[in-house]
Amino acid sequence: MTKKHQKLGRLRKRAEFLFVANRQYGRYQARPTVIVQIRPNLLREDGVNVGFTATKRIGNAVIRNRAKRRLRACAQELLPANGKPGHDYVFIARETTPSADWPDLIKDVEKALLRLA
Repeated sequence: MTKKHQKLGRLRKRAEFLFVANRQYGRYQARPTVIVQIRPNLLREDGVNVGFTATKRIGNAVIRNRAKRRLRACAQELLPANGKPGHDYVFIARETTPSADWPDLIKDVEKALLRLA
């Protein structure tokens, strides 16, 4: 499998999201369109796990799902090249995520990943 189309592991349980959000060991970067959290996962030596979340403050279910779809597309495009192996990532949608221009969203995610690397 090429690095561009690497399969990303998924975070699905609340405990996994809380593990990444832990302020003592985890780090984060906030951008105008997205917040990215990262934490080393000692159980994984290679590969990347990723989770996506959007709160009700962003909008109804249709808007939240659109925001998460856009974040999934960003992660699939950028994490294979900019992600750190053996780490877990959480992408948190902001109010501007669903309506942001695609190049701006990509730029914000890439900047956040580079700052966290």
